[in-house]
Amino acid sequence: MKSSPGKLLLLGCGVLLVSMLGDALLASDNPERVTVIRASRVITGTGEILTPGEVVIDEGKISLVGAQLEIPDNARIIDARGQTLMAGMILARTRHGLKGLTRNGTYCDWSPMTQLVEDEMPWQEFLECGFVAAALVPSGSGFPGHSVVVHTSPESTDRVIKEGAYLPLNGVSSTSLHSTITRSFDNARGEIEKVDKAREKWDKEQEEAKKKSEEEAKKGEGEKKEDGKKEEPKEFKPPEMNPALVPLVEILQEKEEALPIIFDVRTPGLVLHFDEAMSSVKEFKERDPFSIFILPGASNGAFHEVVERLGERGATVLIPPRLSALPDTYIRFSVPVALSRAGCTIVSLPINDDFTSMRALPRMLSELVRFGLSEEDAIASVTLNPARLLGLGDRMGTVEAGKEPHFVLFDTHPLA
Repeated sequence: MKSSPGKLLLLGCGVLLVSMLGDALLASDNPERVTVIRASRVITGTGEILTPGEVVIDEGKISLVGAQLEIPDNARIIDARGQTLMAGMILARTRHGLKGLTRNGTYCDWSPMTQLVEDEMPWQEFLECGFVAAALVPSGSGFPGHSVVVHTSPESTDRVIKEGAYLPLNGVSSTSLHSTITRSFDNARGEIEKVDKAREKWDKEQEEAKKKSEEEAKKGEGEKKEDGKKEEPKEFKPPEMNPALVPLVEILQEKEEALPIIFDVRTPGLVLHFDEAMSSVKEFKERDPFSIFILPGASNGAFHEVVERLGERGATVLIPPRLSALPDTYIRFSVPVALSRAGCTIVSLPINDDFTSMRALPRMLSELVRFGLSEEDAIASVTLNPARLLGLGDRMGTVEAGKEPHFVLFDTHPLA
């Protein structure tokens, strides 16, 4: 795909300018020309900030990032002087715009795309808030389905970026959490045993058939078939597994394609119950494959009590960058900053699944910086960190050569 001018969208009071290149393309009289964006500041997300900076897009990919670059004479120039350019933000979890279909139980094969009506989705709202991609998740408790990562451009002709990124686990109480984990993995284990028994039966039948053939050969009856062709050995065909359980089977069997589980924590105590419930699964006695959690943006509560526990396991935590108060006090406390200091990777989420909350996210990130998080880590929490979480780190999340050209342009520093 050749590059062409990006579709520039000026928002609200001119606070934010979003540029999508490659997906929302305009017609061009010369598709062979490269496109160059010149901005007063380029936050690459790799630790380097260029002031000023240039980004060159060719063949639908970023080809160069730097300052005073040598570019073709016929290059198309997008003048963003006075603007700050950074990688487009990625929303790691949302149900915004989805229909209210719900699955309660174990339905790991259920896709949120069945809840999506393309013409009714508020794609423009995602884009106006700076989100170039979003992970849609299904509604419900237990294992209600799997996430699907999509482009948010209204004009996208290739909506789905990744069909499956993770399995959300929603436990509303300790009882339901234990029940869901025990029942789901017991059933998944049953699917494995079903295949193993079928394989054992098939092997036994093949062995019996082999012995019979050898006995007939000894009697002089093991002659070739009339067509003179040697009979090919049969292949084992395993019984079909329950599609709703296959993702859990892949986790038990440690398959490379197994999706990670993200546990939606409603209360601090559920973190402890989660570990206890998972320890009851015999396959996890020697390993802990679960290190991704979603914490609510509570303004009060005791989530500071689980910071150390999550830090010890080096967890990735999806959490709104909201300040909270320590219980029974007026002392302000930033759980996201404390988690980052403890060794966790932070992925920032809006407080709610609505336009207002998404629009407020950049401003809320500045609160993390006020409480001690570096600007680089604050920006990474909505760019590189969610990209890696969703398995898209090689495609987006930073402004560097080889990646897709999805950008957000601010008329000032994004954390101002």
